[in-house]
Amino acid sequence: MDEFDLERELGLKKPEERQRPERPEPLRAIRRELEEDELGRIAISSELSLGLTDHKIEMYVPEERRDRVAVGEYVVIPCDYAGGKIFARIKRLSYRKRDALDDMSEVHLLVGAERVGEEEYIELAELEPISMIVRGRALEVRHIPKPNTIVRRVESEDEVKVGLDLPEDGLFLGYVAVNGEPIRLSGGLQIPYYLRNDPKKTGDPLIFTHTLIAGMSGRGKTHVAKNFLRQLVGSRYRMERRGGEEREVNLIVLDPHNEYWQMMEDNPALTDLPARELDALRAQGIKFGGLEGLRVFAAKEGERSYQGAPKYTEFTIPFSLVRHFPYLIAGGEVNEEQFEALTLLVRDFFSGGGERYREFVEFVDSEETLERYRGGRIHSETLKALRRRVTRPHFAKIFDQGPNPITQIYEEIFAEGAVSVFPTDHLSAEAERVVILALMSMVAEAKTKAVEADWGRRIAKFPLVLVVDEAHSYLTNAETQQDKIIVEKFVAAAKQGRKNRLGLVLITQNPQDVNGEVLSQVSTRILLGMEEGLAERAGAPKEYQKTLPYFERGRMVVHSPENSHPLELRGLEFCLVRH
Repeated sequence: MDEFDLERELGLKKPEERQRPERPEPLRAIRRELEEDELGRIAISSELSLGLTDHKIEMYVPEERRDRVAVGEYVVIPCDYAGGKIFARIKRLSYRKRDALDDMSEVHLLVGAERVGEEEYIELAELEPISMIVRGRALEVRHIPKPNTIVRRVESEDEVKVGLDLPEDGLFLGYVAVNGEPIRLSGGLQIPYYLRNDPKKTGDPLIFTHTLIAGMSGRGKTHVAKNFLRQLVGSRYRMERRGGEEREVNLIVLDPHNEYWQMMEDNPALTDLPARELDALRAQGIKFGGLEGLRVFAAKEGERSYQGAPKYTEFTIPFSLVRHFPYLIAGGEVNEEQFEALTLLVRDFFSGGGERYREFVEFVDSEETLERYRGGRIHSETLKALRRRVTRPHFAKIFDQGPNPITQIYEEIFAEGAVSVFPTDHLSAEAERVVILALMSMVAEAKTKAVEADWGRRIAKFPLVLVVDEAHSYLTNAETQQDKIIVEKFVAAAKQGRKNRLGLVLITQNPQDVNGEVLSQVSTRILLGMEEGLAERAGAPKEYQKTLPYFERGRMVVHSPENSHPLELRGLEFCLVRH
């Protein structure tokens, strides 16, 4: 019997052969020219397999398509099952030596007898199946494509939306992108990405499962956050604990860099956009323009004055809030034993009729107080240490600074449909921390029904989204008693976010410093450019952790398991409000 010659049987030219052998008739149909949107064919290098966890699906890339194929691109593979098609992503590209494929007949069938590009190499693309599109629905991929099946680019908006299981509408975040560029279909159409927001269609809106916006400085966090928050304004949600009544969301924005008050004004650049582009924004449900009802509230600290918004309301932090939140006067250095003693002092002070900070200083400084606790509930050295801490000069400039205490103007701040912004860059670091923690604590306590006060009952009435910029400074990994208590409050509040209609939007350039328990409550992560280690800490999908360091401004990954598959977006180049 003659020795079997694979290359002869397949009609393939060996490197040393100079003349092209006649191609066997059966290969002519297989070797037809690819159409414009077709990239290659399913090939078998070693195996073609599909499993519950591991797959091996490869595409042979002919030479004329090599510079048109990139990692991360979305493709479609026709499948015989029910007329469906597999929606997939190019996971890896590789060259294989031609000599190493002598026994891989399916690849050679596709190569044909022409000259192989780059002389002795063949290019293969490894495909990652994402979903099976059958009759307009996305299903689990359970059926394997046949060898030689032609693979093509996605060609319609429906393929992308169904294949990635994207919502039809909601809170706009950006446009579906690959390698930094929005996917453009026929006519230049881009595919908008929305976060589910309609409880009538999708159950609980995802804003109440909490959102993280993270990225290095200069990558567009504030730009993205402003555009996102602009979409949120005006949203209405059912209050489950109030008979199902619908209420408009209340936004509370903690603004350490004095940037978010600008949302009250239009972006002048929008006036230069052609009318058709503005109409396109409206057609996609994208809200834009300044918020006339936005109000700015600036805390008072001694003689310091706020500079920023042309119109604002000054407010003060009354010492009476310390009754509910003793840690406001604790500082970061108080240990557990000292905090227990401080809590006892605060309780006894207020139960004895005390009200103001000046009175509290007199209370802790008096010999009568020292004698009262001597040898008993508070050790004398502990009391002396607390005296030094609670009488620090900055507290006298923060508490009880005049009219408009927040406990009296709360109805202006916490109101249906209100957008209330709290800039703090005019404050000292000590005052800023007290103000931010006071606001955060009021919201967390009210939403967990842990406080009986008029302001607490008011906050509980409305759906509320709390935006915390520089979140790593307040929901931190540090181990002080003050930090522990704040984190415990917010983890408890976050767990009940759906039920009590509280959404957290955490913005940070240091996700590694945000407490892990808090991050575990976040279901939607909007991740801009950052180092690989930060990407892992921020919860980026593995396939994006190595690429995020290269993301330029406005390019982001969205990981929201309840909303869609992880994917890349390109945000709008312009801000929808002033920035």
